Amino acid sequence: MLKQMGAIATSLIVLTTFALSQGKLTGWRIVTPVGISARWTRSKDRLVINFTKSGNERRLLLLETTSPDIAKAKSVLLRFKLKLVKGKPPKLAVLAYGASNEVWFKVSPLLALANEEFEWQLPLTGLRPAAFSVISGEPDLTKIRRLQVGLALDGACSGVWEIREIALLTKPFRPSRPLVIPIFPEIPLFLHHDPAAKARTSIVKEGIDGEWCWKTEFAIPGGRHMYVLPSIHMPDMDLTGYSELRITYRAKLPVGIKALLIILVENDGSHYYNDQIAVPTDEWRTLTIPISEFRLGSWSQDENGKLDLDQIEGIVVGMHGTTSEQEAHGAIWVASIAFVP
Repeated sequence: MLKQMGAIATSLIVLTTFALSQGKLTGWRIVTPVGISARWTRSKDRLVINFTKSGNERRLLLLETTSPDIAKAKSVLLRFKLKLVKGKPPKLAVLAYGASNEVWFKVSPLLALANEEFEWQLPLTGLRPAAFSVISGEPDLTKIRRLQVGLALDGACSGVWEIREIALLTKPFRPSRPLVIPIFPEIPLFLHHDPAAKARTSIVKEGIDGEWCWKTEFAIPGGRHMYVLPSIHMPDMDLTGYSELRITYRAKLPVGIKALLIILVENDGSHYYNDQIAVPTDEWRTLTIPISEFRLGSWSQDENGKLDLDQIEGIVVGMHGTTSEQEAHGAIWVASIAFVP
């Protein structure tokens, strides 16, 4: 993805832009898209972009500003409607350009897709250098000359993006609603377990009211410490401003295993865990865990010893411990996962 975003950023450097002068879009320009068929109409209080993309590669649909307010910005506010006619849900993208065309970027999934207006605030933290850049670390926004904000489109798609407002905010990002991790058959799943354990993980229709849920079944021998670690991958996610993890689950655990093992995984592989709160239950239970109660695993290392919310890319809902049963069986169902402000 870094290489892909880097190549896209390079091509955008030489593109022309078209100015928007009305109302709450003042100071932002449309960047001529590459690999996207787009037409736009402007009125007094909105910009409407109809877009179609046929290729599988990632392409960007962006607006750009060179406002001096970039230097003191903490986040970007977008107020819009997005109607997806076909294809995968897009993500929001931010690209920042330095004086010598150094490029930093990040992408973030949308909370929901609905043909209704809503606000989205994207923190200007966690930006990463593009693949071709020799720079490292996050950008100094006082030295950024151009900022681009828009949609990252993956795969063939078409839709209508109606933008009402874009604003640079000087206050830190404060999310206003939960960030829900969708559970659906195509979501990437991974599974690690002790060689002596037997396990499988999948998305099945055994959730609340027959909805999709994430199910893990396992069998472990007794008498020694065992682990089963199924995980969901959450690419390009920035959880800055969120304070709690909310999970709806049920679980059958072997004798001696007192609670589920829940791990938040950073993109460098650091593991922050909690194994004391999510106790087994035959009924669906919704549990809210403060992120502050996750601690660095003794088996893991982190460069700064703290959980970085802009680096979380996965969540494990599994088990570890020792059972007295000769061969113990268990199962874990997860109906929903969300991060709460």
